[in-house]
Amino acid sequence: MKKLILIGVMVLTGCTGITSRVSPEASYQAFNTPYNSVGVRTVSSDKTFKEAGDLNSDFASIIRTEGFAKDVYFPARPDDKVDITLDTKFESSVDIHNPGLKGFFIGFTLFLIEPFVWFDFDYQFAGEVSVFKDKQLINKVSAKTDANISAKYLSLSDLKKEQDEVLSKAKKSLFAQLLAGIYNVKARD
Repeated sequence: MKKLILIGVMVLTGCTGITSRVSPEASYQAFNTPYNSVGVRTVSSDKTFKEAGDLNSDFASIIRTEGFAKDVYFPARPDDKVDITLDTKFESSVDIHNPGLKGFFIGFTLFLIEPFVWFDFDYQFAGEVSVFKDKQLINKVSAKTDANISAKYLSLSDLKKEQDEVLSKAKKSLFAQLLAGIYNVKARD
């Protein structure tokens, strides 16, 4: 009887788990406020998913918090006096990999295959920023970040918390790449 309980415990401990990954990882550099003022304008994109949030607003916030500019105007107006204007376009997507079909087979086999089935959620973020100085395009910077969450069936209840954390890391990674590219434009001036 003890062996049966031990085997049951070992099987059940393999039934939960969540792993996640963000590539590339965010790494901000010290910018020492290269610009006094930056205007951020939005180029709309219909390729986003709801959970990603407002990437344009988040990007403007990161410019402020990372010390990239003293003043950030978002959304920028034509009469704002700014050192540079950034036209931003962000896209995001998620691929869920047939969770209904996996859930059906787990239930159909009375949870016997549950320890071997992972539910995968692949996220992709892409951003393009056109840098304008005195209404002249001086450069375009683009970046891409991939994120992945894999969860077992019995861990899906914890997925929302993990998703919020992974999406936050993915956005920070994307924004760090874009800010580094824009900073490099300033270094060449």
